[in-house]
Amino acid sequence: MPTIETRLLDLLRPFLRLLPSDQTLAMDAELGKLGLDSLQSIDLLMALEQEFEVQIPDEKITVESFATPAHLLALVS
Repeated sequence: MPTIETRLLDLLRPFLRLLPSDQTLAMDAELGKLGLDSLQSIDLLMALEQEFEVQIPDEKITVESFATPAHLLALVS
């Protein structure tokens, strides 16, 4: 069974249009520099809530929360 980290990284990849398909996504990667924009962040939020069966409170939805995979992991775990 995949780990929560693996599931998160797999979920993130389609949102990162500037991440080469052969490049590993590090937990400290800057998602904005990899192509995640504000509109995609909304779609990503919904995908995260569905995949991990969580409800992320509005006050936790910040620019910093979507800065890196590690920050996102903290939201869903």
